[in-house]
Amino acid sequence: MSDRFKGLLLGLVASALWASVFVAARYVTAARGVDPILTAALRFSIGAAVAIVLIVGTGRWRSFTGAFDDLLGLSGLGAIGIFGMGVFVFLSANLTTSINGALILNANAIFIAIFAIFLGERVPPLRFFGLILGLAGCGIIVLGQPAAQQFPVVSNVLGSLAALAGAICWAAYTVGGKRYVRRHGGPEAATVTLISGSVMLLIFALARRPDLTLEWPELLAIIWLGVFPTAVAMLLWYRALQLVESNVLGPTQYIAPPLATLLGWWLLGEPLTWSFLVGAVIIVIAVWLATRPLPRPD
Repeated sequence: MSDRFKGLLLGLVASALWASVFVAARYVTAARGVDPILTAALRFSIGAAVAIVLIVGTGRWRSFTGAFDDLLGLSGLGAIGIFGMGVFVFLSANLTTSINGALILNANAIFIAIFAIFLGERVPPLRFFGLILGLAGCGIIVLGQPAAQQFPVVSNVLGSLAALAGAICWAAYTVGGKRYVRRHGGPEAATVTLISGSVMLLIFALARRPDLTLEWPELLAIIWLGVFPTAVAMLLWYRALQLVESNVLGPTQYIAPPLATLLGWWLLGEPLTWSFLVGAVIIVIAVWLATRPLPRPD
C-alpha cells in the first residue's frame, strides 16, 4: 500500500467520522438545549484524554513529550483549529441545520488549497478545478429548497457564517500543522493541540456559567463526539498529513456532507431533496479530480 493511498484512506475515514459531528451537535444544542460552548469544551476535553490514552497505548509517549518543545506553536494551532473551530461549529449547529453546517464547514478544502499556495505547495489546475467543482456541489445542496424541519432553524445566515468561519479555522489548522507533523509525528502534534485547545474552551465555557446539568441522552452524544470524531479522527487526520500534501488531503472531506445529510435525514428528520442527490454526485467526481495522482513528466 503506497503512502499516498494510505494517507487518502485515513483522511476518508476521519472525514466519515466527522460527518456525525453535525448531527450529534445539533441534537445536543438545539434538541436538548445544552450550551454550545460547553458542548464544544466537553467534546474536546474528552477527545484530549482519549488521545493521550491512545498515545500511551501505541508506545508514542517519548515522541509525544518531545512535541512540547514546540508548545507555543502547537498551542497557537490549538487556538485556531480546536478553540476557534469548536466554537464556530457548535454555534452553527445551534443556529442552522446539521446539513447546512456540514456542507459549509467541509468546503474548507478550497481554503486549504489557497493557504497551501501561500506556503509554497503546488496545486495543479486540475486539482484546483476539482476543489471548485466540489464547492459547487456543496452549494447546490445548500441552495436547494428547504422543507419543514423537526427542529426549527434559528438563523440560517448566522449559522452559515459561523460554519464558514469554522471552515477557515480548520483550513489554517491543517496547513499550519504540516511542519509540526513532519517534526514530531501526526498523533503527537494533534494531541498537543487538543490539550491546549480544550483548556481554552473549558476556561471560556465555565466563564459563561452554563447549566452543567446533563442527562444521559446528551452525555452519550457528547462522549461519542469526544471519542470518535475528535480523538480518533483527528489523530488519523494528522497521521494522513504525514503521508500526503494538505491540498491533496483536504478534498477527502467532501464525503462528509453527503454522509451528514443522510444522518440528518435518518436521525433528525431533516429532508432529502433532489438537489442533495445531484450535489452528492458532483462531490464524488470532485474528490476524484482533486485527489487523483498526477502523471509523471517524461
